[in-house]
Amino acid sequence: MRREIQALRAVAVLGVLLFHLWPGRLPGGYVGVDVFFVVSGFLITDHLIRERLSRGRIRLPLFWARRARRLLPASLTVLAATALGVWLFVPDARWSQFGSEIVASVLYTENWALAAQSVDYMALSNAKSPVQHFWSLGVEEQFYLVWPLLILAAFAIATVARRRPVGTVFAVIGVASAASLAYSIWSTTVDPSVAYFSTFARAWEFGAGGLLALLLRRFGTPLGTGLSASLASWTGLVGIAAAMLLYTGATPFPSYTALLPVGGTMLMIAAGTPTGALAPTRLFRLRPVQFLGDVSYGTYLWHWPIIVILPYVLGAPLSTAWAVAALAVSILLGWASKTFIEDPIRTRPLVVRTKPRWTFASTLVAMAAVAAVALPLATHRIEAPTAMPVAEQPDCYGAAAMLDSACAPAEEIPLAASLSSFAVDVPPDDILACEQAATSGDFVRCDFGDLTGDGPHIALVGDSHATRLAEPLRDVAIQRGGSLSTFLVSGCAMMSSEVTGSAWGYDATASQQCRDVTDRIQQAVAEDAGIQTVVMTDRTRLYVTDDEGFHPLTTDMVQRSIVRLQDAGKDVVVITDPPEMHAVPPQGGGSAVDCLSSAQPTQCSLPRAESEFDDPLSNAATSVGAGLIDLDDAFCTHDRCLSRIGGLVVYSDDNHLTRSFALSLVGVLDERLSPWLDGSR
Repeated sequence: MRREIQALRAVAVLGVLLFHLWPGRLPGGYVGVDVFFVVSGFLITDHLIRERLSRGRIRLPLFWARRARRLLPASLTVLAATALGVWLFVPDARWSQFGSEIVASVLYTENWALAAQSVDYMALSNAKSPVQHFWSLGVEEQFYLVWPLLILAAFAIATVARRRPVGTVFAVIGVASAASLAYSIWSTTVDPSVAYFSTFARAWEFGAGGLLALLLRRFGTPLGTGLSASLASWTGLVGIAAAMLLYTGATPFPSYTALLPVGGTMLMIAAGTPTGALAPTRLFRLRPVQFLGDVSYGTYLWHWPIIVILPYVLGAPLSTAWAVAALAVSILLGWASKTFIEDPIRTRPLVVRTKPRWTFASTLVAMAAVAAVALPLATHRIEAPTAMPVAEQPDCYGAAAMLDSACAPAEEIPLAASLSSFAVDVPPDDILACEQAATSGDFVRCDFGDLTGDGPHIALVGDSHATRLAEPLRDVAIQRGGSLSTFLVSGCAMMSSEVTGSAWGYDATASQQCRDVTDRIQQAVAEDAGIQTVVMTDRTRLYVTDDEGFHPLTTDMVQRSIVRLQDAGKDVVVITDPPEMHAVPPQGGGSAVDCLSSAQPTQCSLPRAESEFDDPLSNAATSVGAGLIDLDDAFCTHDRCLSRIGGLVVYSDDNHLTRSFALSLVGVLDERLSPWLDGSR
């Protein structure tokens, strides 16, 4: 047993655990996954090369059977237990998403499922699922399938070209790894959400471990066991620790930044277990370190389902005490997994001597069984509430319950539809189709109503929050005999051609695309003589903070945008962004439906003071004489902002309005826009 490998596993899993439990304390703990990738690449490559050189062949069925026996029993056990936990404790509004991800995890394709979600508008309201961490296991399993084939291909090339086999393998892995690293850097710039989960963007990390295995086979331990090895080992450990401490969610990753934890891991492996007073070997040999390394796989499997499901059980985010308990239970279950599942199946002679085909058959049966358990969750469907036209809305319905003093307390009015239905209560397809992502670099203009009518002709400019107001504004325009034209780009402030950032923070490409598309939209609106009134709104809170590393939206930027349209003869009206339920239970950022399913409505609200901020939209509108509509009185009492109002759930997630509640705003929007739409201003 290589003690430095076990120490690396301990560092990796501890980093991931601390990051997931206390992300603010160890913001880069996610690089622990990259440490695991390098270790896997090193060990698997070394094993395959030794077998090929000693036996003259690589027994692929036996290799894959061993990997299946080593990894799948524990992972399938966790997936089955997680499916049961979801069924028992999680609101059924989450069943379809969580069940689908469990099935994807059974098939070891969770990384691609998450990559697809990252570019899917309808996945915006998805919560972190209890099997989201299986993305890394999916990448590993895909590596185990392809890597031995790559090595066999390299040996075949060496035979045909009459080259040294190990040298040829080194060259092939080197070229593949270089290509993967280049793709990782490029894709992280173009689409970081997809790149993070991509096997192609991560393959070079396994390749780095593989190249190290070949180098050590060729040159032995060039660092020796003395001072040089000690310094290398400490340098590697400090490099990993620095990444865990200094990297954040704004760090471009994996990209070139992954070179730090990957290089640190390689240094520690290359140094081995050096001797001497300055060597970290005594630290590696500590029983807690070796123990945590031993149980790292099971601990990694169990920790995330516990972290995600436990708040649903408690009806509240994890306190410090519960987080510590989750940490301890994860390690305990990791030990139980190794003791009672992993080791017996991996080492029992009767199992070890089983022919690979029987291992494959039993594996397929087990995978099918777990998938069958999760399938009812995955296929669970919820119907959205039926859209209720304004004329059919009863008294005290939705926003009216806040604005009419004769109504009962707004949060106590019985729900007009099942609670779960509001999780899928989103705008209709013809509205959603009008929104483009900032990464597309383009926009779609959609026109509703009579463009030649005598009524007002309104343009709506904004991001995904503006999309949720498109339908009620369309109804306002149409009932007045006019039209609405939408210009909607998600993840983009859409307020100035000088915006220097976007919701993707470090992503320079998306930032430039946001600037370009904003400029073209403002030009299109300014040049359209038929547009009389421009309504501007967005998820302002997302853009005013610099926590994610992008330059925030400022009052000056909004002023320039408004003045540009005013100079074109347009009436500009700013609608301030509604409050966000960013701290509601059970996950402290979970959806309103999640909270209302596990707590009392009064707990699923936000102190009004916490919703207030220095709003550049309202500041700019006031300073340049634009219209300003504040809808907070439709969402908040004098002291709290609510997530359930007038028999409706306000948000489909924690910040996007449900379609039903948005439609309940038609009357108040019509009333408050009247001065501009009637031409009385």
